[in-house]
Amino acid sequence: MNGRPPHLTTRQFRRTLAWFIARHPAGAIAGALQFRHQRIQMFEGYAGTSDSGFRAEVEAEEALTRGQYLADTATEPDRPRLTGPAGAEAEQRLTAFARHAVFEGQVVTDETRLLRIMKLHDPAIYPGTFVTCVFNPDRALCRPAPGTSEEPELGDCRPLACRNTALTPGNREAHARHLAVLDRALAQGDRLAPYIRHRFQQQRQDTSDFLTRHTPEPT
Repeated sequence: MNGRPPHLTTRQFRRTLAWFIARHPAGAIAGALQFRHQRIQMFEGYAGTSDSGFRAEVEAEEALTRGQYLADTATEPDRPRLTGPAGAEAEQRLTAFARHAVFEGQVVTDETRLLRIMKLHDPAIYPGTFVTCVFNPDRALCRPAPGTSEEPELGDCRPLACRNTALTPGNREAHARHLAVLDRALAQGDRLAPYIRHRFQQQRQDTSDFLTRHTPEPT
């Protein structure tokens, strides 16, 4: 100002940082801890996800990113079949979504049109690292944040037990990598407390059984 460079301080970027954290799974909870807020709602307002901030913008960007992924997945000719408790339902939803995501033989890429399609025909499928959630609120085991009961809370996901779970090849690979981590930890089992060792063993058995049940036979 007045020919002088502006004086910037780290305090001026706190809101920007909070908004960035809020856009990640379970970000509001992580942000509340990081910023030492006693209530998550305080962080949501600070990050602009309340009615007074950028909530609509954040939700639109998330819907657009998810819509682009689902449109590409739904219209891929040779996409691998989804497995898991909700695998068949995921296939049905993707097939229905593909009918809306294609216009004149081409996958919709226009952001405005894709957002409109998501608003009208959202298949409620949420991709994640360990799980592709086929969301049904009446059977969800996660605890969605207040005011977001129509979306899953992937940070609180229980993929081995929830009937909303579908698995892509990438999800199964993530579980396989987790098994390898558990194997390395258990190889040093004599260094673990008995309770921790038991928990790791149980988790490994549960994960292995889950993958065995939901990994398709090679063709």
